[in-house]
Amino acid sequence: MIRESIFSSKDIARIKEKLEKVYQAIQNSLYLLPGCKIPVPLVGACYPGIWMEHNQDWYLLADIVPESAWASVELFMEKQKENGLFPVAVMTDGRVGYKQIQQIWPFARCAFEIAKKLNKGEEEFRKIYHAAEKFDDFLGRYRDHKNLGLVEMFCEYDTGHDNSPRVMDGNLPRNIEAGAEFMPPNPNLPILAPDLSAMRYQARVALSEIAALLGDEKKASFWQEQAEITRNSIKKYLYDAEDDFYYDAAPSGKFRKYRTEHITRLYLNNVVDQAEFDRQYKRYFEDPQEFCTLFPFPAVSISDPSFVKELPKNCWGSNTQALTALRATMWLPQYGRSDEKDRLLKRWMRAFLDHESPLPQELNPFTGVPIGDGVNYMPSLLLFKQAAELLLQ
Repeated sequence: MIRESIFSSKDIARIKEKLEKVYQAIQNSLYLLPGCKIPVPLVGACYPGIWMEHNQDWYLLADIVPESAWASVELFMEKQKENGLFPVAVMTDGRVGYKQIQQIWPFARCAFEIAKKLNKGEEEFRKIYHAAEKFDDFLGRYRDHKNLGLVEMFCEYDTGHDNSPRVMDGNLPRNIEAGAEFMPPNPNLPILAPDLSAMRYQARVALSEIAALLGDEKKASFWQEQAEITRNSIKKYLYDAEDDFYYDAAPSGKFRKYRTEHITRLYLNNVVDQAEFDRQYKRYFEDPQEFCTLFPFPAVSISDPSFVKELPKNCWGSNTQALTALRATMWLPQYGRSDEKDRLLKRWMRAFLDHESPLPQELNPFTGVPIGDGVNYMPSLLLFKQAAELLLQ
């Protein structure tokens, strides 16, 4: 269980004062990209652009800056390649990146939820459906060579796990200069990835729901069947029953056993059922020798031999990442753990207050001390906002 945090009246006063600055920082993050009519939210810290892996930011920002949230959705549909590949990012200088996938919560689900939240019409839902369908086709043609319904990892940045032992094993390139559709010549590739496959599963579920909303029951059934193919393949090829954990699989089929936070992405995308979640959460996320550190959740279990003890900046080999925590605020309630969500938010607020935090990307999982020199990282701003709303209610 995540440790409970206590806040004094002085703490509450500081939170109220800082909350106004957080709202201002969110407004300041909005940037008018070249060729755009509406500003979109930048990631902040050291990232000069808007990134696909931060699409849950757009969803959560839809309550504050709805026009910018929807503009983000439209921007990525506009920049989608003809072969279906979405950009990984659009930078402030107008450059568009296609060198990796780096999509965790699927565009289909994110765009669908934002469109519903903002009461968009049939035309917008059809656009989302078409873009999501094209992306699934891309994955099938370029990232699923055995036609298993899974997604293959080609490079370190595909999963956004920068500097993680999970993606640095096997001499993988950081990204793919020729584009994410091209597999580099490497005997260790392709690697079947559970988190990328979980993203595809949830995208297919969203496609089924959009088709149903549009009145196409045949397509709705088709996509639900495709989603189950993906879920079944994740279980068949990527699940280790002894460890009760999901791992990457090498071309030989052998598991690449790294206990990283990638398993939380299966929860985010609702791949596992309640019984399995309860079992895994108890084993791995309530154990202080696994992921339940004082400031959760570290990017790698602290008992994993590959845990990077030096805690360098921008390291998904150890550090507690705001991006992981923000996603956890979405999946914890889905699995009946709203109390754990509240404790998680309070732990992050404790770190923010105790260290006069500049709201960076990552924390020391044992002390809560900020790591790196980034300022006003969007997931941290949103974590502060949620924690403040919880404590001030």
